[in-house]
Amino acid sequence: MKSKVLAAYPHFQVEEHACNLFIADYTSQIENQREVEIHTTKPTDIDSFEIRNPTPIQTCSVKFDNNSFQDTDGKPLTQCECVSFPNVPVVNKPWLLFLELKYCQQPKKQRNLNKAKSQLFATMAYFKEKGIIADQQPCYLIASLPLLNKPPFESFILMPSELQKLKREENIIIKGTNAITIKNEFLIQV
Repeated sequence: MKSKVLAAYPHFQVEEHACNLFIADYTSQIENQREVEIHTTKPTDIDSFEIRNPTPIQTCSVKFDNNSFQDTDGKPLTQCECVSFPNVPVVNKPWLLFLELKYCQQPKKQRNLNKAKSQLFATMAYFKEKGIIADQQPCYLIASLPLLNKPPFESFILMPSELQKLKREENIIIKGTNAITIKNEFLIQV
């Protein structure tokens, strides 16, 4: 999987881990030039999204920035914060986890979740256009609101019929939560 991602996007920096991860977006949180960061211990200075990896399996993660995806004129395209996936051959059709973090309070929750949804679908579409994602390959699209501690975020949930259709037809699971658990190379518990 890693080689397929790097063949399509050679400028990506891939981080490999076999442990729990904590993903935080410092972009708007502090004044210095920090952006999305992946930690192996929980940060104490910012709330984060947690990837629990109890087995543990080897995972790869790519953080995105404003230069990760561009249109034909070189203008930045919308994207989520990062993608993670097991470090296994792509022929096995392992899962991909697309993550968008929104640091907002309750009044702005709905607007931010709608934006997160479009960013997640856009980033997944870039991967599909490059042939990285195979038909029926499991894709988890996760929106996290680290400042709100009561997931699932109901305003993010699609209609049950839409969720079932995405799962059945494209093997896409979309959810609002602040943590997931990796079960194996093919399954994430959300």
